[in-house]
Amino acid sequence: MEKVHLTSLGCPKNLVDSELMLGALTQAGYEVTSDPSRAHVLIVNTCSFIEAAKKESIDAILSAAQFKRAGRGRRLVVAGCLSQRYTDELRRELPEVDILVGTGNFLELPAMLGRAKGARASTAQRNGANSGPNVTFYPGAAHLLPQAQLPRLRSGLRHSAYLKVSEGCDHRCAFCIIPKIRGRHESRPLADIVAEARRLAEDGCREINLVAQDLTAYGRDIRPRSSLAALLEQLARVGGIRWI
Repeated sequence: MEKVHLTSLGCPKNLVDSELMLGALTQAGYEVTSDPSRAHVLIVNTCSFIEAAKKESIDAILSAAQFKRAGRGRRLVVAGCLSQRYTDELRRELPEVDILVGTGNFLELPAMLGRAKGARASTAQRNGANSGPNVTFYPGAAHLLPQAQLPRLRSGLRHSAYLKVSEGCDHRCAFCIIPKIRGRHESRPLADIVAEARRLAEDGCREINLVAQDLTAYGRDIRPRSSLAALLEQLARVGGIRWI
């Protein structure tokens, strides 16, 4: 069984994406390890919101690349906002990266890893190299809304969890790059959010922290129209949840 190590950088929204990534990978048969030296697959889920975040992401990628070089057949994945925003630059400057996956298609990672492994084996047979192709997916500004039925491997405290209620943003603030990375605002269906809250409660969660790029815009874009207030009323009825 192949082991995977994931480094999650940036905001809580990114952490939810990381947990969904791990859920998809464990469902596909991968085992999660906290030790990068034991991992066959090294993932860095990046942030590119400000310059300091970009530098932290690059440093984390270079650190993961060192672990990759230390073991034959390891694969390095760069995911998240940096990958979404700077695909061509990363592909050109970091050939040690095997897969670049964006903010809208990261649940395809198990299949992408399988293809990269197969391509790496073919390349090694032809020329003896240990480095594989740089598999790149770039769908433009994109996001993936969580769904209650998706597997999610929580990485934080058992009693507390983030609950993402929407993605993207319709504002065009001069200082913010999020709309160009994650696209327009999109709310999750209210019933689906409540269903995930129930699942979290059944898993021992007692505190849920709602996260979104524009939390107060929740529900304005769905039909029938809803609101953050309506969502809170429903979440307050979920048994086991004590704090929101």
